[in-house]
Amino acid sequence: MSEMAGLILRIMRASALAAAAFVVLVIAIELWTKWRVQGEVGENIGFMAVLLAMLAGCLWLARAISREIIKSGP
Repeated sequence: MSEMAGLILRIMRASALAAAAFVVLVIAIELWTKWRVQGEVGENIGFMAVLLAMLAGCLWLARAISREIIKSGP
């Protein structure tokens, strides 16, 4: 793999992990808001399901990119 391709893959992996961190932050804020303001966490199940699906997708993408980096070698 060329140097440019390796650099692009590393940037894509970092971006996928940053997106996953952002989704975790949104989930935390949503849970804190529901718990602190409304006193219950059971509302907006659909929104939380979408957030969890996005989190799983981001982590899956980062894992796939990491495997590709490892497979291609130094």
